[in-house]
Amino acid sequence: MAALNLLISRSAWIVYLLLFGIAVGAATPVPAGTEAEAPDATQVQNSHQDNTTYREKFDTGFRYGVGDHRNEEYFRKYEFFFNWYLPWAWRPKSGWILASRLDFTGAALSAAGTTGFLGSVGPTLAVRKTGWIVGVDLGISPAFLSHDRYGDEDLSGHIQFVTHGGISLFPIRNLSIGYEFQHISNADIQQPNPGLNMHNIEISYRIW
Repeated sequence: MAALNLLISRSAWIVYLLLFGIAVGAATPVPAGTEAEAPDATQVQNSHQDNTTYREKFDTGFRYGVGDHRNEEYFRKYEFFFNWYLPWAWRPKSGWILASRLDFTGAALSAAGTTGFLGSVGPTLAVRKTGWIVGVDLGISPAFLSHDRYGDEDLSGHIQFVTHGGISLFPIRNLSIGYEFQHISNADIQQPNPGLNMHNIEISYRIW
């Protein structure tokens, strides 16, 4: 278990640097002469009819999460989030879409009679396919934790990293529902580093 935690924490740094680099590159203006051709009217109309074309400006919503049984205490999380879509997406002719965004979260993390604030900001990559109502999201965010001790559980430090992966459904154009797994860890900045796994359900509203 210690070896697994070490692998996850080291991988978190690598994945975060990779995603951060992609996000910075995505936000860089495209040089003149390299912009893609503007879509014709038919393409625009089709994109407006598709729930998964990933041309949203942002989405905002709420997550409720519970911890698993790896920790000494039972954790709950109540989280509001805001996701800003960056001006970059890879759209090959196959219909797959790889898009980027920045995620902002603010949550109340509770266990053993203690409630702390958990806030994070970081990049996420989203995988979609035109015509499908299912999407996958992967990301990692540095986070600030106001309380690092909850009863018998010591999360060791106010600086944490939230690694997350989720699956979403898009039943209608502006609404999505989903499940997200989060691993919260200090990436071995301090010891001990027990980590915290959270299982979340979420609902969000998307603005196009």
